Amino acid sequence: MKLNICKKNHSLSNSKAAVLLKKAIIIHGRGAPEETFSLLKQYVPSDTRIHYHCFTENVQFANRLHEHFPNLFIGITGLLTRVRSIQSVVQVFPFDRILVETDSPFLRPSCKMSVDPSFPKSNTPGLGVIIAEEIAHLKALELDDVFIQIRENVKEMYGI
Repeated sequence: MKLNICKKNHSLSNSKAAVLLKKAIIIHGRGAPEETFSLLKQYVPSDTRIHYHCFTENVQFANRLHEHFPNLFIGITGLLTRVRSIQSVVQVFPFDRILVETDSPFLRPSCKMSVDPSFPKSNTPGLGVIIAEEIAHLKALELDDVFIQIRENVKEMYGI
């Protein structure tokens, strides 16, 4: 899939402005990972804080991104609960570079509760805890430790 030229030009303008202002950049590269990586390498300094929103790629791509952009964070969504390649990424990617996202109302996590008729049909921010639980499971951590680290990651990513 190719990036839409209007979206690409808009994203490049925003990225250039963010670089000039030393602000973080949020990238949505789903469906065009290689083109996204190429554009980032071409236009974004390697020390820029980057939030790769809705990360859906594999371990090799995650590692390539992180090697070139050490201040990169990947956003993990509800897909983690059902996509093996994303589970593999979470298992090996540095935990201090992972963010939890819901991408509400999309990419709802799957869990035992999702068969309950009262469980939300679409994603909501409150379901982020299910993503955090899956991260805790995959990294063999306590859930509280996941919450603490994710909070620190958000603070570092956005300078807050």
